[in-house]
Amino acid sequence: MLGHLRFRLLLEWAVIAILGTLAVLAASNWRGTASFDNLLFDRLSTLSRPPADQNILIVTIDERSLKALGKWPWPRKYHAELLTKVDEAKPRSILLDLLLSEPSNEQDDSALAQAMRGSTPVYLPANFPTPGDDGRNYDIESPFPMLSKEAEGVGHVNVEFDEDGIVRRTSLCFKPEPDGRNWPHITELVYRLTGNPSPAAKRSRSCDERLLVRYSARRSFAEISYVDALMNGIPADLVKGRDIIIGATAAGMGDNYPGPFADGGLISGAEIMANVLASIRRDDFITQVGRSAGLILSLLPVWVLMIGFLRWQPRTALIVSLSLVGFVLSASSLALFGGYWFPPGAALLGMLLVYPLWGWRRLQAMSDFMASELGDLALESEALPLPLSNDRTSDLVGRQSAALATAIDHVRDLRRFVSDSLEHLPDPMFVSDNSGIVTLANHRIEDLLGSDLKGQTRAALLDRLVAPQHRSFVEAYLWARAHGRDADTEYVRFGSPGGSTFVMRSADIRNDADSKQGEIHYLADISALAQAETDREQALQLLSHDMRAPQSAIISMLPAIPDRDMGHRIERHARRTIQLAQDFVDIARMGESAFEGQDVLLADLVRDVADSLWPLAEERQIKIDITDSSNSGFVIAEPDSLTRAITNLLDNAIKYSPTPGKIIARIEHAHFAGSKALAVVIHDQGKGIDPDLLPDIFKRFAARAREGSRIKSSGLGLAYVKAVALRHGGSIEAENPEQGGALFRLTLPKASDVSQNLDA
Repeated sequence: MLGHLRFRLLLEWAVIAILGTLAVLAASNWRGTASFDNLLFDRLSTLSRPPADQNILIVTIDERSLKALGKWPWPRKYHAELLTKVDEAKPRSILLDLLLSEPSNEQDDSALAQAMRGSTPVYLPANFPTPGDDGRNYDIESPFPMLSKEAEGVGHVNVEFDEDGIVRRTSLCFKPEPDGRNWPHITELVYRLTGNPSPAAKRSRSCDERLLVRYSARRSFAEISYVDALMNGIPADLVKGRDIIIGATAAGMGDNYPGPFADGGLISGAEIMANVLASIRRDDFITQVGRSAGLILSLLPVWVLMIGFLRWQPRTALIVSLSLVGFVLSASSLALFGGYWFPPGAALLGMLLVYPLWGWRRLQAMSDFMASELGDLALESEALPLPLSNDRTSDLVGRQSAALATAIDHVRDLRRFVSDSLEHLPDPMFVSDNSGIVTLANHRIEDLLGSDLKGQTRAALLDRLVAPQHRSFVEAYLWARAHGRDADTEYVRFGSPGGSTFVMRSADIRNDADSKQGEIHYLADISALAQAETDREQALQLLSHDMRAPQSAIISMLPAIPDRDMGHRIERHARRTIQLAQDFVDIARMGESAFEGQDVLLADLVRDVADSLWPLAEERQIKIDITDSSNSGFVIAEPDSLTRAITNLLDNAIKYSPTPGKIIARIEHAHFAGSKALAVVIHDQGKGIDPDLLPDIFKRFAARAREGSRIKSSGLGLAYVKAVALRHGGSIEAENPEQGGALFRLTLPKASDVSQNLDA
C-alpha cells in the first residue's frame, strides 16, 4: 500500500510540475503577467530615478504661450524668430519637435529656413502614419524640402506604448519597411555630434530593439516657456552649450502621454525626448533579459520548488517557497538597479500555483491513504481488535485525526501486549535485528546472564551463553538459517559455561511486506532432560554390558556341569537372556542412528533366515514352505536388523506351531502408502493369537501366553519387529485368519520407492 501511495504522489507531482511549467510558458509568451510586471517596474523605478541632465533645456509650448500667441498652428515666423534668438546664445543643438511636412506661408517658410542656417545644428522629426498607402505598413512624411535640406538631421520620434498604454521604452532606430531605410531616433542624431553612434546603439541586437528608459522625475528638466523666450529673449548662460528641445506641453496639443510614474500623470513628448537623450548620454538604458533567458529564469525557481517538494517537510517547503518568492523579487529589483530587467511575474505565478496545488494533492493523497490503511487495520484479524472512532461531529480532518489517534493508542496497546507476552515467557528469549543487535530480551535471559542485554551484539550474548566447545554448532545453525538451509535443522542443542543444557530455536520476524526485520531466538532449558538421557545411556550400557557379561560367564562354565541336559537348558536360558538384553538395547537405540540401507533381495534374505532356523524346525518336525511371487524384488534395508526381525517372526511361528506342523512363508507384491511394496507373509498352524492380546501384540512387554500354548513371550521380539518395520518405512500387521493359526505381514517399500516413504 505504501508503494501505491508513493506512485500516486510521484504521478501527481509530475502532473503539477507540467502544469506549473505550462503556466510559466503561457504567462511568458502571452504576457499574462505584464500588468503586475509593469506595475512592479514603475514602483521600483521611483526608488532610483536619475537626476535631470542639466545640459538639456526644454522650450515648452504651454497653455500660457497658446494664450499669448493664439491658436495652434502658429505662423512659422515665430519659430524663425525663436531659432534666431536661441542660436545667438550658442547652444549645442536644437531639436525642433514639430511636424513640418507641409509648406505654409512662403515668406514664413523662407524665414524659418534662413534661421536654420545658423551656427547651431537643428534637427527635425519625420512622421510615419500607419497604415500606409498601397499596402505599406507605414508612409514616410519628412519635413518639406525647403526645411529638410537646412536641417542637420531628420530622425524618428515614435512613441513606444506598452500593453497598459504607458510609455516606458524607445527604439534608437526605426525601419518602417523590411527593405527600406533605417531612421535613427532624433536624440541619437544629436548624440552623433560627437562623431560616433551611441554605445547603446552599438549594442542593439536589431534596429528596432526596444530599450527601457530611465526617467528622471517629471518636470525636473530645465524649462522655459516659448512665449517668454520669444518675447523676452533667453539668458545666454541658460542656453550656451546645451541641447535645446522645442516641443508642445500644453494639454490640448495631443503630445502628452502616460508615463511610468506612481501618480499616473502625463509626460510631454518633449520631456520624453529629454529623458531619452539623457539616457543615451549616461548609457544607462535598462536592458530586458531575452526571451530564452527569461523563460529559464522563470522556470528555475518553479523546478527548484518541485524537486524540493520530493524531499522537504511541509514546514521546510513553506519556508523555502516564501524565501524563493522574496528572492525572485529581490533579484529582479537588484537587477533593475544594475541595468537589467527580469519580469518576475511568470516565475511568481508558477511558484504560487505549484505550492498550493502540491499541498492540496499531497494532503488528499495522505488523507486517502490514511483512510484506507485505518480501514484495512480494522479488518485485520488481531489479538487486540482495533476500536475505530465513529465520531461524525467534526469535519473530515477531525474525524481522521481522531481515527489516527485511536490507531496510535491501539498500536501502543498492541506493543505492550506483545512486550508483556514475551517478557513473561517461561523460558529465555531475545530478539535481534538484521545487523545482529539485541533489541529485546525478557527477564529470564537477563536473570541468566545477569545484565541488561539490549543494545549488545548477538555474538557477545552467545559468547556468554554458549560453551566454547559448542559455539561452532550454534554458528553453523545460524548460518544455515541465514542462507535458507534450515529445512532439516529445526533447533540447535548446546551446553552453557555453567553446565546447563539448552535448545535454541530461531525464527524470522517479517513485516507486512514480507521483508525480514530481525530474528527471535527462543531457548529451552533441557538440563533435566539431558540428565535423564545420560541416566538412560548408563542403563543401556548396564543392559548391553553389565547384564550380558554374567550370562556369558555362565555359558563359559557350562562344560564343567556333569548333567548335559541341565547344561543345555541353562545355556538356552542364558543365551535368551543375552538376546533379550540386546533386543532392548537395539530397540532403544534404533531411533538415534541414521538409516543406512543397501539393496537386499528379499527372497534370499528370507531363505537365509529359514536355513538358520532349520535345526530348531527339524527338532519340532515343522516344515517351512517358502514361496516367492515377487519376481526377485529388492528392498533397501539394513540387512542385520531386517534379518533379526524376520528371524523373530519365524522363530515365533516355530514356537507356536503344533508338532508336526507346517509354516508358510510368502514373498509377494503389495501396496503401501500409495506406492509399490513387497510383503513377507508368515502363516503358522497354531491356535492363533488371543483376541485380547491382538491389538497390543507389538507393544513392549504386552505379549501374553497364546491360547493353549506352553510357550510364553518376553514381549520384546515383536516390538523389535515393529521398530524395524517403521525404520524401513514399512509396516507390520498380525491377524487370525479364518483357516486358523496366526498370520504376520511385514510390508516394505520396493527399492525404487523406499526413499520417498522414508522421507514421509
